[in-house]
Amino acid sequence: MKFKQKADKSQNEKIISFFIEDQRAWIDLIISKASLIFATVIILAAVYHLAGDFQELSRKEELDIATQELAYIMNSVGSGQYGTLGSKKEYIFSSYGIDKNVFDRMNVSVSGEYVAISYRENNKEMISAAPLVYKTLSYSPDELSIKMIDQFSASGNASDPVTYPHRPTDVSKFLAELGTKEANLNTSTKVHIVKTLICCINNTEVKELEYTLVYQ
Repeated sequence: MKFKQKADKSQNEKIISFFIEDQRAWIDLIISKASLIFATVIILAAVYHLAGDFQELSRKEELDIATQELAYIMNSVGSGQYGTLGSKKEYIFSSYGIDKNVFDRMNVSVSGEYVAISYRENNKEMISAAPLVYKTLSYSPDELSIKMIDQFSASGNASDPVTYPHRPTDVSKFLAELGTKEANLNTSTKVHIVKTLICCINNTEVKELEYTLVYQ
């Protein structure tokens, strides 16, 4: 047993002596260890970056789902016949399993042409947008009536149509300008989506302009 310990000691001394006498062996050892550490760091960084990419992709998919659904509801109201059950709906935002802190920080906006949801995370802003097929205004019926009266001295309702000298094209142009306004929606508040008609009388011709109103 003592002989074996002596042999192991002698072997260790030879290894130590080899590294002391051969400086190149030390350099090779250090380089190989450093390379291994460097490779490990690269692998860990790649895994971390990949995990971040997957999380960002998942978040973008969540935004897309919420955006597409809201746009679908608005377009379905726009395609419905005025005065029917489908021409008026109420929409309640749902988290779709999204973390509540994330859901509460989502920014939802609506204009005459699109609905968009944006979210900022790690100094990166993700945006999802969907087009609106039908003419949309981010005003309530009362707000729109006030705008119409100020501009044309008529609300545009069936009982108070826009008349000469104002033409339907004047009304369409005015409402198109209103449609450029982008309104923000609160995700914790119910959204009202209503189809409305703006009535215009040009001589003896009655023209009805269809619009979808989105408001809270």
